[in-house]
Amino acid sequence: MIKFFRKFRENLVMENKTGKYLKYAIGEIALVVIGILIALSINNWNDNRKNRISERELLDNIHRDFVQNKIQFDTVKAINYQNLATLNSKIALFPIERDSAKIVAFQSYPPIQGISYNPYSSSIKSVIYSNSLELIQDEELRKYLVSWEDVLLDYQEEEIALFKFNNEQLEPYWLENADLLDRDQEMIKDLLSSIKTQNMVVARRNRINSIIKAIEEEPIEDHINEIIRLTQPKDQ
Repeated sequence: MIKFFRKFRENLVMENKTGKYLKYAIGEIALVVIGILIALSINNWNDNRKNRISERELLDNIHRDFVQNKIQFDTVKAINYQNLATLNSKIALFPIERDSAKIVAFQSYPPIQGISYNPYSSSIKSVIYSNSLELIQDEELRKYLVSWEDVLLDYQEEEIALFKFNNEQLEPYWLENADLLDRDQEMIKDLLSSIKTQNMVVARRNRINSIIKAIEEEPIEDHINEIIRLTQPKDQ
């Protein structure tokens, strides 16, 4: 085919048909341009198709992680509410006299459960730190992903404050003054009737209450729910 067009062009030049040759040349250029545009269009379409496949893979990974993150967050939330209720019930017994029946009631409550929120964040980090964020078309989702780490750290500050209190104040006090095997009832009475012990319980309640406020007032739960919603496959 190329030889045909070249031969045809040569014949026009040899026959001195300049006008026809110019028209032919323009037509040939137009065909080349059209061919290039079609090739570019096909290439762009193929690149876009690949990008959408990559985007869907990223969104599926994030969605899977945050479904699990929500399950973990709901568990952390429920345990903190339970801990707060238990401590409030104990505080309602104060003041506790040494030989009071309140000591038995205080001991009857279940122990406070220690728990922290440690969500999966590797899928988001891989998107942000590998420059894959540009593959995600949804601008609202991109904002949630970029701000997730800061939102998480803001929430975790309250948990860190609680664990610091437990490790640096509550646990050393308990190890020094309590009978962990509950063998010495007189020591237990002295411990639970102590104003310092009661202050420790109040301080622990206040720390947990700060976590509850972070759950209720800060945007972490909204972030989790919105990321799940915005990464969910459209056919679901």
